[in-house]
Amino acid sequence: MKLGKKDHVADPKTIKLARVLDETAVIPSVFDFDKGRAKFPLSPWGNTDYGDCVMATRTNQLLRLERLETRRTVPITEQNVIDKYFELSGGKDEGLVMLDTNRDWRTNGWDIPTHAGTRHYTVDAFGEINCSDHKMIRQSIYFLHGIQFGFAMPISAQEQTDEGYWDVADGSDGEPGSWGGHAVYGYAYDYDNVWVYSWGKPVRVTNNFIDKYCDEAWAVVDSLDKWREVLDVDKLKQILKDIGASGIE
Repeated sequence: MKLGKKDHVADPKTIKLARVLDETAVIPSVFDFDKGRAKFPLSPWGNTDYGDCVMATRTNQLLRLERLETRRTVPITEQNVIDKYFELSGGKDEGLVMLDTNRDWRTNGWDIPTHAGTRHYTVDAFGEINCSDHKMIRQSIYFLHGIQFGFAMPISAQEQTDEGYWDVADGSDGEPGSWGGHAVYGYAYDYDNVWVYSWGKPVRVTNNFIDKYCDEAWAVVDSLDKWREVLDVDKLKQILKDIGASGIE
């Protein structure tokens, strides 16, 4: 198991999702994006050999966004993910910054070979979520089809991963960041837990673990005009224009 999330980078231009999300929007108490759908590829996307967890997280999210939009599974390969990781890292296996990687997804996109030729995948916007706001985390998972978590992982999570769960631990092994930084894709929740994919398998993450170890979380908006029922799209577009984002009409 490799880690690879670099330290959280604060940028005053970063959009805070709370500014544009309708916090009164009702969500179910239990939700699993993958339930009842054809199975998605379960791969570590190179994260057992390289510190490309940020790209693995993006990959798991892209697969689900595109399944909804095109009703097809993007034929992405592990090598595609590894190649994009080293492109963004400058050829070094030193991990990635989540903010920079999302900015690249929006601005530069990702060219992936498909049966119909190379396709260019981008997103319209992304915003940061308050890790301590459990309601917003769940609203984002439900309405925006999953979110990206960044954790300052404790050593105690190494053994817990084999059991399929992450929870808080005491002592030096339970210190935030004692293992390192890690990014994962969250796709399901109930009242006490969120489920994520990490190293190619599902992991149950308790609210307490999120409270103690989450140091950043991100929502991605693949297409702005699809989400007027829960997002203030006009305000979001204006924010994007104000910070100099390209391609906003």
